[in-house]
Amino acid sequence: MVIGEMHLEFRLLMDKADSGSAPSYLTTEIDSFLNAAIEKFITKRMFGNNPRKTMFEEDQKRRDDLRNLIKNYEVSPIANIADNKDGGQFVYLPADYRHSLSEECTLLSNPLKKVSVKPLTYDRYNKVVNDPFNKVSSKLVYRLDYLGDKIELISTGGVSKYYLRYIIVPEPVILAQGDTLSVSCSLAEHTHREIVRMAVVEALENIEDPRYQSSKIELNELE
Repeated sequence: MVIGEMHLEFRLLMDKADSGSAPSYLTTEIDSFLNAAIEKFITKRMFGNNPRKTMFEEDQKRRDDLRNLIKNYEVSPIANIADNKDGGQFVYLPADYRHSLSEECTLLSNPLKKVSVKPLTYDRYNKVVNDPFNKVSSKLVYRLDYLGDKIELISTGGVSKYYLRYIIVPEPVILAQGDTLSVSCSLAEHTHREIVRMAVVEALENIEDPRYQSSKIELNELE
């Protein structure tokens, strides 16, 4: 479904042609409702806050819902700076990063073999580095979150490359004037109707329309 079709379906579901009860939304306002719905759709499908109570990859529907947003990325660490922890190296995340799906690294000691990356909280990091029986090994790299678009990788011997598979931030829905046929929503085709329905529910809730509850029930049945 292209963006122009999503706008048309939004207007039809709002029933503005036959009823004066709904406000006449501008194109930019419909864009805003659709983009908010896309954000909510991704979050609900990733973390299980949805009628099916299933998270990403728990069933085929969830795999298909976000398949168009999966991307690979690889990068080398930046030069060590004063802020690094012992054995730490910073890497930049991609500009369109949203959620991590899997992470691996190659080490300078063996650049041909990938090892797992394990997210680590700061309080847990302090316990790990001070525990002689729980040191960073050559078979595992720890990851600490950091300010902005960087993360820190803690390893023995140094990281050669960081490999990330992740969910991207989708391109925003913007209906350009006169462009109704060429631009599509970033998500998989089968999700577009659900997204439009979510946008309509949000719009109806905004105006406290009595159709809000029935539209929400219909959305849950569609999902």
